[in-house]
Amino acid sequence: MYHAIMRSKVREIFNQLNQGNYEPILASLAPTFEHWFIGEHALSGLRTSLPVTRKWYKRLYRIFPNIHFDIKNIVVQGTPWDTTVLVEWDDHYTLLNGEKRANLGIHIIHLKWAKADSIRIHCDTKLLLENLAIQAQGGAAEVALPPLVG
Repeated sequence: MYHAIMRSKVREIFNQLNQGNYEPILASLAPTFEHWFIGEHALSGLRTSLPVTRKWYKRLYRIFPNIHFDIKNIVVQGTPWDTTVLVEWDDHYTLLNGEKRANLGIHIIHLKWAKADSIRIHCDTKLLLENLAIQAQGGAAEVALPPLVG
């Protein structure tokens, strides 16, 4: 039952992300957490504070304003005090040049008592870098900024 509840909560958080609402994911974070995105680019890096993580989500939606996640699979294992969640997804968006693009990836989330103390995001970074370059050419200035960390 617990695993089904967690799958449902994660699915709802992604549904909210698809509407541009990142507050539910921020509300799901433990007081001490790590939010990490693979690579070396404007969206990469490690965040450990709520204000910086909020800025990261704002940046994500400024760079990819119409990003949408299609959940392929959610796997939950463990106990309420030590839960691992794997979320396999495809995303898609329209770039500033009008091109429709997609990527794929996973979130690896660790929960303690239903609060995320670790979120690790992995995707096809080669494709992401191509898409970031197109966005930069289209005027998304934040693509050139250093990662938000801290």
